Amino acid sequence: MTQITKNFKDIEKFHQQHIEILHYINKKLKEVIRDKRQITYSDIINYIIKENIKGDICTQIIIWCNSNIRRGNFFIDF
Repeated sequence: MTQITKNFKDIEKFHQQHIEILHYINKKLKEVIRDKRQITYSDIINYIIKENIKGDICTQIIIWCNSNIRRGNFFIDF
């Protein structure tokens, strides 16, 4: 297995490892957006940056969001 394939499979698991944090961020974003539109992966990235949340977990979440955006998935569906 190549390193890129291994990393890609690890990235897909990020959301399962950090589901509580993602649900918390999703809840906060729903309060702000108030069902005016769907929440996107870029909303999660922007929230993390705006709130100045730092750490390895947030870095992994940003990488996971970017991976989904690059694959053409823009809206959250968890």
